Amino acid sequence: MTPAAKDPRRRWYTLAAIAASIVAIVFATVGDGVEVADADGPRRVIVDLGHQLVWALLAGAFAVAAVRNRWGRVSQTLAVAAGILYLLFLFAVFLWP
Repeated sequence: MTPAAKDPRRRWYTLAAIAASIVAIVFATVGDGVEVADADGPRRVIVDLGHQLVWALLAGAFAVAAVRNRWGRVSQTLAVAAGILYLLFLFAVFLWP
């Protein structure tokens, strides 16, 4: 076994990717429980898909980190995109006029 395969970071990244994937799948199939009755157009899309896509982006970030055995630029970009999308999702749920 190579030293990289023994690295505990790879295990943690892999476990995080699996956990985030499970959450994304649950949100895609069962839903996230967020309902905004008067949402339509772009707001509707963000409310319906935003939470799921946040977790999918996080799963991707951790999966890339697991494959590369480090947290790099691609992982960081995916994680930041997830954070921005989550802020947009929260805005659409709570503050969208």
